[in-house]
Amino acid sequence: MKAIELLEKLRNMPLFTINDISRITDKGDKYVKTMAYRLRKRGMIKRIERGKYTVHEDILQFASHITTPSYISFWTALKIYGLTEQLPSGVMVAVARPRKEIIFSGERITFTKISQFWGYGKMRYRDFDIFIADKEKAVIDCLLSKNTPFDEAAKAILGKELDYDRLMEYAEKTKNSSLAKRAGFLAEKAGYDASFLLHIADSNYIPLNWALKSRGRKDFRWKVIVNEELDDI
Repeated sequence: MKAIELLEKLRNMPLFTINDISRITDKGDKYVKTMAYRLRKRGMIKRIERGKYTVHEDILQFASHITTPSYISFWTALKIYGLTEQLPSGVMVAVARPRKEIIFSGERITFTKISQFWGYGKMRYRDFDIFIADKEKAVIDCLLSKNTPFDEAAKAILGKELDYDRLMEYAEKTKNSSLAKRAGFLAEKAGYDASFLLHIADSNYIPLNWALKSRGRKDFRWKVIVNEELDDI
C-alpha cells in the first residue's frame, strides 16, 4: 500500500497504533514500524505518546481517545460550551486512573484523576465523536478538582445558562459538603432555590474562593466566607 493511500485511511481515525497500521496494510510488525518511522520523519504523522500517533493537529480531536475511560472536562469544557471568555491553554481531561501529562506540538494535555466518573457523553467535533462532560458536570468537576480558577466555575453558575435542577442533582450525588456549599451559594445568587442542598452542608465555614485567604463576611445560610465579591467576577 502506498503512503498516500494509508494516510487517507488514517485520517478517518482520531489516533492510531502500530497494530492499526498492521491491520490496514496487512503487513508484519517490522515492516509497519519502519513505515511508521519514515512517515513520522517526513512529518506525515505525529507521535502522541509511545505507540500512539495521529495525522491531526487539533488535540481536541483525539485527547479523549488517548486513554479509556476519559472525557474532556474542567476549564476546557467550559470554553467549548461558551461558559467562559478565557482561552485555557491545552486540553484538560478527566480520567479514572492517574496519567502523566503529554506535550503535543507544544500544547499540554493534562489528565486529572477523579472519583466521580459520570455525567459525560459523546459530542460531534469536526469529523469525530469526542467524550466530554455535560455543562453541569464540567462545573462540578471544576469545583471538585480545583484545577480551574474559582472565578471561571462561578461565572458558569452565575451566567444562568445551566440546568440548575441537574446541577443540584449532581452536587448532591457527590456527597461533598464543601462543593454543596459553594454550588448552593452561587446558584441562589443566580436566582435558583438551592435549599435542596442544605442537608449536605456541615457547620464548618469554608472560603468561597479556595485560592484566596479566608477573610470576608460570613454567610450563615451556606457557611461560606465570602472572600470575593461576585460583582467583580
